[in-house]
Amino acid sequence: MFFFDALVATSISVSFYIVARILFARFLKQQPFNFFQKSDFIATTVFAVIVFSINYFWVDSATQESKLKVEQQSISSGQSFTAPQLSAVQKPLLLDVDFEQEKKSEEVVTEIITKLAKYRFSSYSASLQSMELLWQEGQKLVPVVGSCIPSLAIGLSAKTPYNYELVSLEKSSDDSAYVLKYEARLQDGFIHKTFIIYNDTYQIDIKFSLDQKDSDNEVARLFISSPVLGEDIKAIVNKSGIVSDLKIQDIVLSKEQPFKEFWFEPKVFGFVSKFLATICFDSKDGAISRAYLKKNDEVQYQAILESKLLESGKEISWSLYVGPKTVEGLGSVSKKLTVLMQYGWLTFIAKPMMQALVYIKEKTGNYGIAIILLTLLLKLLLLPFTLKGERSMKKQAEFEKKRQYLQQKFKNDKAAYEQAMAELINKQGFPMLSGCLPMLLNIPVFLSLNKILSSSIELHGAKFAWLPDLSSSDPYYILSIIVFVAMAIAPNMGNDPRQWASRFGFALLIGAVSAYLASGLALFIAVNTLATVAQSYIVRLFDK
Repeated sequence: MFFFDALVATSISVSFYIVARILFARFLKQQPFNFFQKSDFIATTVFAVIVFSINYFWVDSATQESKLKVEQQSISSGQSFTAPQLSAVQKPLLLDVDFEQEKKSEEVVTEIITKLAKYRFSSYSASLQSMELLWQEGQKLVPVVGSCIPSLAIGLSAKTPYNYELVSLEKSSDDSAYVLKYEARLQDGFIHKTFIIYNDTYQIDIKFSLDQKDSDNEVARLFISSPVLGEDIKAIVNKSGIVSDLKIQDIVLSKEQPFKEFWFEPKVFGFVSKFLATICFDSKDGAISRAYLKKNDEVQYQAILESKLLESGKEISWSLYVGPKTVEGLGSVSKKLTVLMQYGWLTFIAKPMMQALVYIKEKTGNYGIAIILLTLLLKLLLLPFTLKGERSMKKQAEFEKKRQYLQQKFKNDKAAYEQAMAELINKQGFPMLSGCLPMLLNIPVFLSLNKILSSSIELHGAKFAWLPDLSSSDPYYILSIIVFVAMAIAPNMGNDPRQWASRFGFALLIGAVSAYLASGLALFIAVNTLATVAQSYIVRLFDK
């Protein structure tokens, strides 16, 4: 490339010299060929080569270095690039691990049981073989990490040991965590890897160091597997830019482009699903230089955290959250992680309602009772708006009757009809406008409750009365029958048979739909419907 550029620069310089000589000769009215000097031609060529060399090796390189510094300064945590892009990180994505081809030693599986979960670690690649939540006070096991793709393995740039030796398993000095240490032998050194599993939270810390003489070009890559319960799974990373509050950006896994990109030194990187999260939320001492994704199949993915260049004997560390996506679980590890609890545009309503549901459950000891009490509490809070809306609807029905009467009375006199309608509106107002607004206030509240009940892992495995699991549908269809009967017997506004038929059909539709919903959500619909029917009969009784 250098010789080609030099040849082009020399040709341009010589051409410029010839053109200048011709123009100068014509100006002096002499023959141009008589004006050429061999020494001038040689001097011009040498001068062109010298100028190009200075420009190539000094000016251009200084410009490129200055440009690179500007690029590096503009890079912020969480910014994505298509690899390779910048010179600072211009290397291909390292998606695979080249394990040493050696005879496997016997696998040593270490089981650790905390207050919240059961962990199984394997000496093969010193990885997390599986993890299960001790859910609903230990009555149910919920898998988070499966054994098909072990998680938290570390790969090196070159050959990576597959067989690790279990060094020790002990408790920390304050009994708050288990400390699991592994060691692997290299040709000219050792690998030290330590897991710290906390007893009261879902946090796992990983510490790694490489003791090797020649480790100048070595990096470590931590592999984090996506959750087993992968419904609505997506990858996440913090939004780029310097901001005081952590903001999360979703990475869509249904497209191929995210698997060709990397993210520069992310503060948060990993996976969240409808109920679970496996994410890295902190790192130290250059443990993350960039992060990218690997697709194993249609349901299993891996997040890869690549470190900066390792220094022999220097320890790097990652902190991970591996557990349920709940406000309590995330907040107990780091307050900033509660930002993962997103309910769309209704988040500002849904979060306080979720906290209220958890609080009532702590007081009553059962999520079924908590759902019933929260539904009745919301019904009571919205009662003034509901009553005002129902009264407006009643006035609207009366207004419609009077309008039909005037229409029939003045069917042959349009001017008289319009005057009579103007007097009616002036006297009673237009009830349609005042009737809709109070009823609309109920919609965001009930949509928020629907959202938290349909996406909360707290209901997974929770029992209530005949319901074995509030996160699955009612096996006996009792709730759907209650919804249908309650809606069918609700008092009607009039005696029109067509209104009764439409109400019966609507009740049948809602009852059928509730049969397929999670029983926690169906319980909310049933209690809300019963409360609405009871309210309607009580209001009618007082009106009489």
